[in-house]
Amino acid sequence: MMAGSHMVVGAALWAVTARAGGLEPAEPAALSIALAGSLLPDIDHPQSWAGRKMRVVSVPLSMLVGHRGVTHSLLAVVAALAVLAGLGDAGPWAPLAVGYLSHLLADALTPSGVPLLWPHRRRFSLNLCRTGSVVEIGLVAAIAAAGGWAAGLDLSHLPRPKF
Repeated sequence: MMAGSHMVVGAALWAVTARAGGLEPAEPAALSIALAGSLLPDIDHPQSWAGRKMRVVSVPLSMLVGHRGVTHSLLAVVAALAVLAGLGDAGPWAPLAVGYLSHLLADALTPSGVPLLWPHRRRFSLNLCRTGSVVEIGLVAAIAAAGGWAAGLDLSHLPRPKF
C-alpha cells in the first residue's frame, strides 16, 4: 500500500484500540506515534518514506534482508504484540505497536502479501487490492470510516458540504 494509505489505516486502528482501552482516540501525540508506527515497517526500503528519513538504517537493512523481509514477519508481529501485552503503562509504545501492526495487515491485503514466516519465502496475502489502485483507495476509505465509527469519534463539528 501507499504511505498515505498506511497512515490512514494506522490512525483508524489506533482510534479503535485507544477507545477500547479507555483512552482518547484522537489524542495528538499518540495519534502521531501511531502514524509513525504505520510507516516504520518500510524502513527496509530506501525509497520509502521511512527509508528516506533514516537512510543510515534503511540502506544496510535493505541490502541484508530486502524489502518486506524481517520487518514484515511474524517475528515483528510477536515483538509488537509483546510491547502491547508486556507494558503496564505502555506510554508511546502502544500506539507505535498498533501502527506497526496496521502496516502489516494493510500489506497483507495486497497481492505481494507479507512474509510472516521469514526467512522462509512464502508470503501471506488476502489479495484484495493492488497498491495505488482505486480499490485500495475505496478500501482505505471504508477502513477509515469504520474506524471513526467504531471509535465513536464526534465529527459533528466538521463543516458539511453544501449541495
